[in-house]
Amino acid sequence: MKPLRTVLFAAFGLSIVVASGCGGVFESIFGDGDDKPPSGEPSGPIGFGDNDRDGGDGKPCTGLCLRQKECAGGATTSLSGTVMDPAGKVPLYNVLVYVPNAPVDAIKNGATCDRCGSVSGDPLVTALTGVDGKFKLDNVPVGANIPLVVQIGKWRRQLVIPNVAECVDTPLAADQIRLPRRKSEGDIPQIALTTGGADVMECWLRKVGLADEEFTVGSGNGKVHFYSGSGTNVTTSFQSGGSFTPAQDFWSTQANLMKYDIVILSCEGITAPQTKPPAALEAMKQYANAGGRLFASHWHRYWFDTAAMNGQNPAGPQPSPFEAMATWRDRNGPGDPAFGTINVSFPKGQAMHDWLAQPAVAALCPIPGLCNNAAQNDLLRIDDPRHNVDAVDPARATSWITVPNGANTAHEYISFNTPIPAPEDQKCGRVVYSDLHVTTADEHGPWPQGCKTADLTPQEKALEFMLFDLSSCIQSDKEAPVPPPGVN
Repeated sequence: MKPLRTVLFAAFGLSIVVASGCGGVFESIFGDGDDKPPSGEPSGPIGFGDNDRDGGDGKPCTGLCLRQKECAGGATTSLSGTVMDPAGKVPLYNVLVYVPNAPVDAIKNGATCDRCGSVSGDPLVTALTGVDGKFKLDNVPVGANIPLVVQIGKWRRQLVIPNVAECVDTPLAADQIRLPRRKSEGDIPQIALTTGGADVMECWLRKVGLADEEFTVGSGNGKVHFYSGSGTNVTTSFQSGGSFTPAQDFWSTQANLMKYDIVILSCEGITAPQTKPPAALEAMKQYANAGGRLFASHWHRYWFDTAAMNGQNPAGPQPSPFEAMATWRDRNGPGDPAFGTINVSFPKGQAMHDWLAQPAVAALCPIPGLCNNAAQNDLLRIDDPRHNVDAVDPARATSWITVPNGANTAHEYISFNTPIPAPEDQKCGRVVYSDLHVTTADEHGPWPQGCKTADLTPQEKALEFMLFDLSSCIQSDKEAPVPPPGVN
């Protein structure tokens, strides 16, 4: 097997080829329209021959299409591999892998409407990874310098395969097709993360695999911007110096929010309504409606339900700007630990269950030292669970994980696409509400001094599944993901 060459600067020691999404290697592969072929060679992009053959759907076969070969005996020319998270530790589900037949568009940061089915670069052959992260691309063009794109939402890596042999499978090394850890390896969503006194999400995202240089203050050039939330024991600065801007200043206007692809709100331990005035509540809703992706933990339920917390916090404006999608009720939490059931009644729920259960992830019981009896088998151990949602409106939202709590049921994860009243094919944004904390040995304090652990706990792995699902293109949860069709 020959190694890959990354289109962007790579961390591995191979021949480096520099290019952006619309230039460099991809320009040389697809041509810039100005170069003439050498005497005696066909016209068109260098190395692709004539463009008269029909691709089979009425569209002319051009470029890499001309290098697809029919194989004898039912064989095919294929690429296969396993797409891993940035840390290279767990496989990822529902990642799109394709061979483009034209330069791909640059990714623009900020909230955008990204519905499934539209992919840049005229994909020639496409595939989605399964719950095991594996994919196989069939009918791949043959020969030298075949481009490959690995993408989920605005996480993207572009590669060039030095050579694809005809009518056999070419396996790809997992580290070379994992999602990028740093900007020099590929595209990463622009993420805003607000800290809180009851979560250490700033350490969790680091364990997902993003490089330390990508974590900066809001005015920095990293892909993750930190803002300090309310509550006690909140991380407010870097160990090396530099204080975080208060979260209230960040979420005060829609314009601030719109700069980000994903907003992650760590639980503050309180609802802190004084930091979330009506203008901020409305701005958060409009951000989600415009295509923003929002991950809110525990007491950030305030964005969706402004009722008082058992009389301990003052009520906010009534009602929340977000349309009702659940029955909110602040109850005493389930036992600690609790054991959650994954909802497998919809395609992605089944995928989450199977992803967590597989040996490469190993996040469902039985787990030695975490699960103590057979009654816990096939369940997700949840430390520090909470109960703020009694029921979910299935016409507006999806419940992913539930835990019994006396006579009631606690819904630990819910998601919904936005705007809520819009038809499914007109929704643009996505929200995940998590009613469990990131509970590890990590501590609050100047970052990353408090980040004591390197491995994800079972519930942190569930959070990672939701992070990449949140990142993906928008479609109904009632439908199974399918790859976009190739152009030929």
